[in-house]
Amino acid sequence: MEEMSAPQASEMGEETTPAQPPAGGRRTQLKIVRESVESLSKDVGSLRKSSEASAKKLEAHMKSLRKEFGAHTRSKDLGEHAKSHRADTKRLEKQLATLRKELAAFKSQMAKEAARSRAREEAALARFAAKVKAAEPKKLRAKASKKKR
Repeated sequence: MEEMSAPQASEMGEETTPAQPPAGGRRTQLKIVRESVESLSKDVGSLRKSSEASAKKLEAHMKSLRKEFGAHTRSKDLGEHAKSHRADTKRLEKQLATLRKELAAFKSQMAKEAARSRAREEAALARFAAKVKAAEPKKLRAKASKKKR
């Protein structure tokens, strides 16, 4: 009986509303995507804060090394300390170069991580959009085939 009433309703010109997705449907997917985006945003924010803190520490360390380096270059007692002065200067220059390299590597790593998280976010949104687009035409095709019968 129910099967006969549905075709009669469509033959009479009454349009039925599209079937609502189950409770775990589009809204749940949107909620999951929003939560993923929020967690990625929080991760990027915390990563940025930690990188800024470590960059400040590195800058402070470089500043102290510069002071130490400057103190060694102004040394007046060249007799006894000339040899140790040169060794210390070389050591400090190497440390300074190493710290600069580490700082540059850290900054590039931060840029890469930010790009990766943006790419992940865009990929998740693209997958979600593709699923939504793929789901809509199937519903429309199902309605059209029911009307022809």
